[in-house]
Amino acid sequence: MGRLLGQREERQWTPEPVIPPIPGVDVAGRPRLAAAPEQALFLSTVWACVTLIADTISTMPLETYRRTGTVPSRITDPQLVLTPEPDLTQSEWLHRLIVSLLIYGNAYALKLGVSASGVPGQLMLLDPKTVNLQINNMTGDVKYLVGPDRQDRTAVMWHVRGLTLPGSKVGLSPIAFAADDIGLDRAARKFAIDFFNAGGLPVSVLESDQVINQEQATTLKERLKAATANREPAVLGLGAKLSANGVKPDESQFLETQQTNIARIAQRFGVPAERVGGKTGSSLTYSTVEGNNQLLLDAGVRPWLKRIEDAFFALLPQPQFVRFDFSALLRTDAESQAKIEAIRTAAKNLAPSEVRTKRGEPPFTDEQKQEVELVPAAINIATGLPKSLPNPPTPATADDVPDVQVKPKLEAV
Repeated sequence: MGRLLGQREERQWTPEPVIPPIPGVDVAGRPRLAAAPEQALFLSTVWACVTLIADTISTMPLETYRRTGTVPSRITDPQLVLTPEPDLTQSEWLHRLIVSLLIYGNAYALKLGVSASGVPGQLMLLDPKTVNLQINNMTGDVKYLVGPDRQDRTAVMWHVRGLTLPGSKVGLSPIAFAADDIGLDRAARKFAIDFFNAGGLPVSVLESDQVINQEQATTLKERLKAATANREPAVLGLGAKLSANGVKPDESQFLETQQTNIARIAQRFGVPAERVGGKTGSSLTYSTVEGNNQLLLDAGVRPWLKRIEDAFFALLPQPQFVRFDFSALLRTDAESQAKIEAIRTAAKNLAPSEVRTKRGEPPFTDEQKQEVELVPAAINIATGLPKSLPNPPTPATADDVPDVQVKPKLEAV
């Protein structure tokens, strides 16, 4: 409402139609991830987090043990563990399993070749989008309906859940709950691309200390475009001066916004931000590869390892169980590893033959054992380094060297 020439004017506000900023997102700029969470993989940070965790877990050997007394013993892996799905290796199958859990919050598989005792021979992973759960609110019973024809496959269904709320039968999708962060990251990246492609500001500005009209301004602009197209000197006239209109990326805060988004998305997956292109914004940094891998193992990997191990426990005949060998993830450099082995050997917690077996070396021969005994080195248990040898004794005087004695000088009385 306002006044124009003393008359009262009433204006009616008409809202403009809201257009989503980019395809696949809602009005607030958030991607529509409820129906297709895998679309978030187009974002480099999400791709990096998912592949980092999936690659790390899938390269860990999944081994079978039998619990006998207090010490579990390693046994031959059954087909269910060695090749969980036809035409897939163990690492390929584990990679698909983890990707399904990280994107959808659930992993479903059909039990194949179930024996009379109920132990399956293999597990065929399913597309989570093809599985529908029908839950009885009174009893809590769950039916698994698979495919467009919704076949009831409850009897042969194997289900692994991610983060799950109390009383729920379905895991929560990390992608769906990170939609705000993912949408903000995508919007910031698109805006940055448009900005630096001159979508936000003109590339350059022509200034003049004279009054020029629209025709003269157009002429100046055409002269500049023609000269710069052929990389020739530009003669503008009319007191015109050319100034570039560049903006430094750090001053425009685009990089800072992206770093913040990377840190927030990495936090959702339990991944250190510096492992997926982010900054190390904390004093809790690790200068060694082992320390960095330990952080990844504790926050982003270990919870998934435990879920998979527990899910296999219900499939194998008791007292068998599976366990991931993540020692390779914490493998140190050669010098540190040698010190650890030396300390354990000197403390009699590790036999020398076990060290050689671990390194893929054959046992010592009798000749090699005798040769090793000639090495005058003892290990310091505290440091893992050879003890310093005592100084060699002063050599005795040889028999063929005459014993020369210096007689005392007599003083005159």
